[in-house]
Amino acid sequence: MGKALIILNPWAGRGHAGERRHDLDLALERAGVDYDMVMTHTRGGAIEMARQAIERGYSAVVAVGGDGTLNEAVNGIKSAEAAGGRRVPLGIIPLGTGCDFIKVLDGFVPNDIYGSVQRIVRGQTRTVDLGLVRVDNEQERWFINALGTGFDAQAAAEALKITRVRGFAVYLLAIIRAMANYKAHPMTVEFDGRRVQRRLLFASIANGRYQAGGFLLTPDAHIDDGYFDACLVDNLRIDEIIRHIPKVLEGTHTKLRQVTMARVRHVTISSSAPIPVATDGEVLSVRARSVTAELIPGAIDILA
Repeated sequence: MGKALIILNPWAGRGHAGERRHDLDLALERAGVDYDMVMTHTRGGAIEMARQAIERGYSAVVAVGGDGTLNEAVNGIKSAEAAGGRRVPLGIIPLGTGCDFIKVLDGFVPNDIYGSVQRIVRGQTRTVDLGLVRVDNEQERWFINALGTGFDAQAAAEALKITRVRGFAVYLLAIIRAMANYKAHPMTVEFDGRRVQRRLLFASIANGRYQAGGFLLTPDAHIDDGYFDACLVDNLRIDEIIRHIPKVLEGTHTKLRQVTMARVRHVTISSSAPIPVATDGEVLSVRARSVTAELIPGAIDILA
């Protein structure tokens, strides 16, 4: 493999990624990786860095951080491809808070710099699907793990406000705050000839299996099967949400009568009231009324 551009988000994992900069350089140098490293300090910064990497002839883009950093790298790569750029693989060094996407990749472990670098050296790729989403009339955006609308997106918004807690505790605290701040609204979800219209706590459209730091929300999802897995949850009381949290961690919530699961390729979600929307843990809107998502098979190559 030729030269790689390493994009480090030093703020990922509440600053944990930045603290491990020396370990990262050491692992890359010892493995003989030919690389340049840049750091992103602004929201969306990794999008432009990944796009420019392809324009400048790098052979791979490597995202160092969490799911949000990964999301930005994906969007930069696909933006460059749309402009006529080469298709290059995406490497992942998971140093973020949740790192949910990599939980479905064999052998990947959060915070394992050495193991991740070895995958870059081997250069073996796995082709996976991506989602393409449009919120209201905004520009389309790619996502690799999941799209959330409603309560789960509200929890993502709350998680971004939490700065002094690390790890899974971030998401538990975010869920508690979301329970206090979010009110379910009537939503209409249309997919592959089917229509669901009722008051929903949330509608999640997933490529991967895990969300929010380890919740097994879509346990039957596969990142290369050409389908999203949808999880629609009817409105629940706060005590019901709390009672069902262990089920979501285990993936057994799918048997609840308030839960609708489906495999879909295209989905439209609309609401008469504004709702929050998030992809890969990053909030796209807090006042969306229309969301459309399409599954694009085999859209990117992962160094895995």
